[in-house]
Amino acid sequence: MKPLPFPFPFNIGTDVVYIPRIGRLLAQPNYLPRFTRRILCDSEQTDFKTRFGESLQARAAYHQQPPPVPADITRWLAGRFAAKEAARKAAPEGAASIGWKDVMVRVQEDGGAFGVGVSRRPEIVYLPPEDGSHEGRVARLSISHDGEYVVATVLAAG
Repeated sequence: MKPLPFPFPFNIGTDVVYIPRIGRLLAQPNYLPRFTRRILCDSEQTDFKTRFGESLQARAAYHQQPPPVPADITRWLAGRFAAKEAARKAAPEGAASIGWKDVMVRVQEDGGAFGVGVSRRPEIVYLPPEDGSHEGRVARLSISHDGEYVVATVLAAG
């Protein structure tokens, strides 16, 4: 008997990141700004600077070797990295078809349907291409941090 195809046009992507691996990358001299420029789109850059501005300014004040990147920054960036990699894997044409900055992790600021103070669900936004060939799309994101690991799964329309 011939197997039936999955009845829905969905794509799934999953990624697991070992947070100390990201920490080792960020420990390299001047790698933090390079890493953030590489993986974060403009609105995520703004969010990053708003969220961690004081820590970033304190690190910039060092003229010699700056102190290690704080754990909260490393953890946040590891989560973004895992989410974006999972989103790239779930893209309709596959991971090679889109870049890091073509995908945005968005968290609704209003607290969602359940009100302010409730854990807000992040989502993936596939940004529209510059050529305007299609509009942006939204996908579901599940992300979990546990100890030294972060795992992200994305469900996107095919």
